Amino acid sequence: MNKYFTTKTITTLAVITALNLALSYVVRIPTPGGYVNLVEAGIFLVALLGSARSGMIVGGLSGLLLDLLAGYAAWAPFSLVIHGLEGYLAGLIGAKKSVMSQTIAVIVASFVMVVGYFFATAFLSHSWATGFASIVGNIAQCAFGLIIALVVRPALSKRVTLN
Repeated sequence: MNKYFTTKTITTLAVITALNLALSYVVRIPTPGGYVNLVEAGIFLVALLGSARSGMIVGGLSGLLLDLLAGYAAWAPFSLVIHGLEGYLAGLIGAKKSVMSQTIAVIVASFVMVVGYFFATAFLSHSWATGFASIVGNIAQCAFGLIIALVVRPALSKRVTLN
C-alpha cells in the first residue's frame, strides 16, 4: 500500500472537513454547560473509519478553520493542535477495531481534548477558574461526539474507505 494519500482519499478528507465545518458551525445543541457543536463527532468518525493520519488531518483542520470562521483567531493554533491530537489518538487506538477499543479510543481522545482546552482557556483568560469552567461544556461536546460517532460508524463503514 502506498504510504501517501491517494487523490480519492485527499478529496474525501477535504469533503469530510467541509461537511464537519458546516455541521459544526450551523448545528448547536443546547446543554446545561452551554451549546455544543458536532465537530467531535466528525473527527471521531474519520479517525475510527480511517487512520490516525486521517483523524489528525480532519481534526486539526476542522478545529482551526472553525475558530477562524467564528472569529476566534486566538484559539485557532490551540484548536489545530488539540483537535489534531484528538483525531490522531482516536485513530491510533481505535481505527477499524472492535467497538470496545473504539469506545476506549474516543474516551482517551476526549480526555486529551478536555485537558487541552482547560489549559488553553486558562492561558488565554489568565484564569484557572475559567479553565475549570470550560470542562463541563467540553465533556458534553465529547459525549455527544462519542454517541453520534459510535451510532453512525457501522452504517458508514460499508460505504466510506479512508487510508
